[in-house]
Amino acid sequence: MPDLLARYEFKYLIPPEQADGIRAFFAPFLTPDEYGDAAGAYWVNSLYLDTWDWALARATVNGVKNRFKLRMRCYDFEDSPVFCEIKARVGTSILKTRALIARSEADGVARNSPSPQGTVVAWKRSHQADLDRFRNLVDRGDMRPQAWIRYHREAFVSPFGEGSRLTFDRSLQVAHPGDDLFHPRLSEFHPVPLPRPTILEMKFNGAAPAWMRQLVRAFDLRRVSVAKYVEGARLLKRMPFNATVEHAWTAW
Repeated sequence: MPDLLARYEFKYLIPPEQADGIRAFFAPFLTPDEYGDAAGAYWVNSLYLDTWDWALARATVNGVKNRFKLRMRCYDFEDSPVFCEIKARVGTSILKTRALIARSEADGVARNSPSPQGTVVAWKRSHQADLDRFRNLVDRGDMRPQAWIRYHREAFVSPFGEGSRLTFDRSLQVAHPGDDLFHPRLSEFHPVPLPRPTILEMKFNGAAPAWMRQLVRAFDLRRVSVAKYVEGARLLKRMPFNATVEHAWTAW
């Protein structure tokens, strides 16, 4: 079996006027994500699960080296299927698994309720082990829905097969989970303020491509630590620590 390359994510906060120049710079290397519109854009909606005392959020705030998040992601609030995702940080690398389930199963999984069928079956057989792992973490940690995080993403991917990806995330919003978990009203979402409104993320396997390094130098970008879930949770002011604690807008 070949060795798996570590996956990395570098984040930057940029002003809106910088996006056009950055987009022109990487145009020879990336194409719009086929799952978005013609520009590769779409809305991302993630329901984050956490313990009663927000242990997963606090692990991020405290800079725990090895940590994970649990989220259930969908791309609309109508009838699209839901991805159950584990996103883990091991050292400086990122590991992520996702398992697709039917919308009808999502509420029970989020609330850790027994399935009437005895088990929840993933839409794809290859996803079943990842779904079981997700549900085991929910059960062991007594996780519960804590926050909806929503943002508009413009995504670009490499056509060369090496896994490079770049995204612009804008309009970050947060909402309390309601009784009807997977049909929140858009009016319930509140903007999450950031020092600069656009989160630029560069994702790659192994070493960063040369063009990414050149882009960082050309636009004098500075890496920051910005966790969408934590910033949203701060705004909700439900975490059991000071919600006004200083933001971590410093380079990693």
